[in-house]
Amino acid sequence: MMCGQLFIKEDLMLAYDIEQIQTLFRPSDSLLITSDPQLKTLTSAQWGWIQATSQHLFLFARLENITHSRLFSNAYFNHRCIILASGYYEWDASRIKQKIVNKTQEPLYIAGVLDETHKHVAIITHEAQKNIAWVHHRQPMVLNAQEAKEYLFKPIKNLDFLRNQDLVVETMMRQVSLFESV
Repeated sequence: MMCGQLFIKEDLMLAYDIEQIQTLFRPSDSLLITSDPQLKTLTSAQWGWIQATSQHLFLFARLENITHSRLFSNAYFNHRCIILASGYYEWDASRIKQKIVNKTQEPLYIAGVLDETHKHVAIITHEAQKNIAWVHHRQPMVLNAQEAKEYLFKPIKNLDFLRNQDLVVETMMRQVSLFESV
């Protein structure tokens, strides 16, 4: 699964004066989001967009076809949001859990689309940058603070942000099954 978990570290909690919150977020958990132009006021929305006709949960929206998607295009043009995280976990092809963060330790401002009626959010993804593509071929759409503020007011047309992302794999952990000998 692409971007199976998001996490928040203590420095981000302090910067946003967040108290009493979980620090690991899985699909169907409530994520911290903002639509505030200053990226200061946080609310929450459940991670996963539910399609009314099938009750299928969509965690991600592809940037490449979001403007033509029957499910996401209206939200992309009218209800964009930023999801705040310190990083995310991704499992590579060998099922090793990889921790992906911003090289500068800045927060990740992840582009999302919001179903305001049901308070559900989907993460926008695109092809992974070269230095993390070995983990997974797709990644969340991570913006810097200025790009995040602009994204809230207008859809992304200039894809320069794709070249400027500073994501790195911080650690390599192996998740071991209880039935596997080490």
